Amino acid sequence: MIPDLNWAVEEMIVAGNRVIVRGRATGTPQGPLFGVDGKGKGFEIMSIDIHTVENDKIVMTYHVEDWAGALRQLKTQ
Repeated sequence: MIPDLNWAVEEMIVAGNRVIVRGRATGTPQGPLFGVDGKGKGFEIMSIDIHTVENDKIVMTYHVEDWAGALRQLKTQ
């Protein structure tokens, strides 16, 4: 659906047993994305992950991606 999807880690912060990761995704959907036809337009969104680590294993993760922002970009470009 998004053949050129690229996800890059932009920053990692370690705080105690937590690792916070800020990422950025870019891509150009080949067709409608969540019902929005971007007509070949691309998007750039941010993601945030907060991982809790215990005994060298990730035991909990919170993950947020800004897909609403991607849809706004596809609608307005």
